[in-house]
Amino acid sequence: MPVIRLNDNISLRFPAGVRLMRRDDVGKPFLTKDSKMRAYSMKYFYEWSTEPDTLVLVAEGNGNVLKGVVVLRFVPGKNNPRSIVIEMLSRNQLQGMHNSGVGAEMIQIVEDYIAKPLGCPEIVIEAVEDLTDYYSSLGYSSTGKEEYDDFWGKVVHMKKIVSQE
Repeated sequence: MPVIRLNDNISLRFPAGVRLMRRDDVGKPFLTKDSKMRAYSMKYFYEWSTEPDTLVLVAEGNGNVLKGVVVLRFVPGKNNPRSIVIEMLSRNQLQGMHNSGVGAEMIQIVEDYIAKPLGCPEIVIEAVEDLTDYYSSLGYSSTGKEEYDDFWGKVVHMKKIVSQE
């Protein structure tokens, strides 16, 4: 099980095949069917991973291919988060890849391997309007907060209370 050091006092364990994004991931092939997501290169995700209170996790596939990537932000910070915000989630859909379920798998990893061990009670997803039914099927509900983004359109904030059992 890969282990990452979140800060001086906290280390997290991840299931095999899930790890923090690395610089050498930048050149790996990654293509999503969503034309808007194509504006975000792996280099962009890597640069995002260097920001404070942010983690970028990748799910490894066969060979040199990544199956998915998820960007998380800790609020108010990594040391004592009250919530984790999933800012972006993307699946690699290169021709011939069968990765049905990768998005749900990445969200489950955030819940089970990050939020629960940290005692973080909620996860918030900034969802484009078209994906609200998908996130609802995973147990997320609208907070009532919505905003309009010039690039993404309507963004709906959804959350799930994470059981600490």
